[in-house]
Amino acid sequence: MTQTVTRTGTGGGAKREGASKRKLFGLVELDSAGTVLYTRFEADGAAPLGVAPNYTGLNFYTEVAPFRNVAEFRSLFDDFSRGPQPAHSTDFTCDYEDGPVYVRVLFARIRERSQADVTKSILVHIRRAN
Repeated sequence: MTQTVTRTGTGGGAKREGASKRKLFGLVELDSAGTVLYTRFEADGAAPLGVAPNYTGLNFYTEVAPFRNVAEFRSLFDDFSRGPQPAHSTDFTCDYEDGPVYVRVLFARIRERSQADVTKSILVHIRRAN
């Protein structure tokens, strides 16, 4: 399944073609504003996508995440980012247009070596819950 991501106009978001059919599994690295720094998404949580769209530079919450309750996900991300834990795992229900998908989310801090107490970005791993 191929998905095309294109930016629209000035100040507009990205157009996500087929977003409602795509499920989001795999790794994404985000900065504190939600900008995508790295992705490695998997097709239905099983294997890496052959030709994956490049989401680098897009906002995860407004331009990438295809589920309807992305505000709840952002709240979990923000809570983790404000806390002291180096990593945290939690269950989450992604509310897609065609129904809920239960996932396990792992948040992990990525820190600069020279500044061990400063979080550079957060790695997010999303996989199907058992």
